[in-house]
Amino acid sequence: MKNKIALYTFLFSLAFLFSFHPVSAQTNTHDVIYLKDGSIYRGQISGTTTDGSIKLLTSDNNLIVFNKSQIDSMKQETVKGKNYQTLNIKSKGYFNVTALGLMAGENGAGALFETVNGYRFSHLLEVGGGVGIEYTNVVLMPLYLSIRSDLLKGKATPFIHADCGYNFYVGSRNDYYYPYYYSDLSLQKNSAKGGLNAGAGVGVKINTRGDFAFMISWAYKYEHWSRDYDYLDTHTHYDYNYQRMVLKLGLEF
Repeated sequence: MKNKIALYTFLFSLAFLFSFHPVSAQTNTHDVIYLKDGSIYRGQISGTTTDGSIKLLTSDNNLIVFNKSQIDSMKQETVKGKNYQTLNIKSKGYFNVTALGLMAGENGAGALFETVNGYRFSHLLEVGGGVGIEYTNVVLMPLYLSIRSDLLKGKATPFIHADCGYNFYVGSRNDYYYPYYYSDLSLQKNSAKGGLNAGAGVGVKINTRGDFAFMISWAYKYEHWSRDYDYLDTHTHYDYNYQRMVLKLGLEF
């Protein structure tokens, strides 16, 4: 009798475990919707609307409705672990990077603000045009081409970037660059112009469940500008070449 009870208990346990296997398999997958603008959404498809739009319930219980004209493709993926985050990672389309930075090196320390707008061809290639303002003893406004690349896909990824363009001279905060050697200022003439601006750096991007990513990067920057000083028949030309390291914090949309 005891052997029969043990056998029935064992068989019942096996049946109980196998009855939950399909459920466990279902909870280990999620639906993925790829949009034509490059956005990616993950969750569980909960049905359709009367006009045929797809309803997706995300892991944080947000219900998003997608029109069929927006959708490029749909598929199911295996979830790694019990929990996952629905990340909105663009694979292509318009992008904007806006950052603040601290500079240190030749000509002292300073700050910068910059913004880059361009097109994302894939996670490996973003090309855009950037403009900024740099504030040290000399105020410069760089205008440049920026090439960027995310090395991985996922919540966090290292990235690299390279920039090259032209510095526009805005002004000086230091009289050293405009020495008044002579008392008769009417006989003096000073002029300044910009020059090459180039740099490259590495960083880390953290994607979110929103439409933006946090970024931190460390970059090298080379800058050139020049000025001319005239007094009577004497002409003097000065070239300034700066090498700086830059720490940046920013957002990508």
